[in-house]
Amino acid sequence: MKIVRTLMVYILLGISIFAQEAYVASFNTLRLGKNEKDYELTAKILAGFDLVGLIEVMNQEGVEDLVTALEKVTNTKWSYHISPYPVGKSSYKEYFAYVWKDDRVTPLKVRGYYPNEDKIFSRPPYGADFKIDNIDFTFVLAHSIFGKTEKVRRREAFRIEEVYEYFQDLDPIENDVIIAGDFNLSALDEAFENFLKHRDEITYTLDPRIKTTLGASKLASSYDNMFISKKYTGEFEGKSGAVDFTKENYKMMKKRVSDHLPIFIILNSSVDDD
Repeated sequence: MKIVRTLMVYILLGISIFAQEAYVASFNTLRLGKNEKDYELTAKILAGFDLVGLIEVMNQEGVEDLVTALEKVTNTKWSYHISPYPVGKSSYKEYFAYVWKDDRVTPLKVRGYYPNEDKIFSRPPYGADFKIDNIDFTFVLAHSIFGKTEKVRRREAFRIEEVYEYFQDLDPIENDVIIAGDFNLSALDEAFENFLKHRDEITYTLDPRIKTTLGASKLASSYDNMFISKKYTGEFEGKSGAVDFTKENYKMMKKRVSDHLPIFIILNSSVDDD
């Protein structure tokens, strides 16, 4: 298993986990709860993280099975939260979920779904607040529509700035918002240009050269990323990456784990961010 960091350095997961670093991940699970997933292998891939946002969750049972596997693999107590109802088209809907280590993470408040009043988002993003050591933040998960063309995908990406501002404005004190997920576009796409020019100094955390989806014979696209504010998320000091669990067995790993790699950021959790 490899971790691909933004500096393009390959290291083993779990080699260097410090008490004052928080490992926060986002993972498109590929229909968690509705396929022939190897939960123990998936748990081993996620075991080094403190908090994981899960995308493309099909049911609560899938999350519970993953938590059981995580506890078995890590010998540590894990908890979870799943969105109260699924979102999407009538024929296909998904949940968002979070799993975390109880001895590292404190859940603070569920923020819920972005209101999506004009129905721009096929699956409106979902947020919740968490605390790890001295830092707290709103962790928003997004899974953008793929559609038949890039124009369809960009329609949602052009509006991600409004999602950020919605969650930013929910609490006058908590300004630390992380938006993570599968955007079905590279962070370098023109649809994100205005967002990256935001007054809060928004930036993507994962180098877009890192491929995060599994193709037939190689890693294919850079669809997964996390966006943070350099103004408010000072605990992010540039460390991020993706866990390459494939061992170049792309077809098998799609079936056993997912067609996406988990992506992550490392936060300095010793700083007081408020």
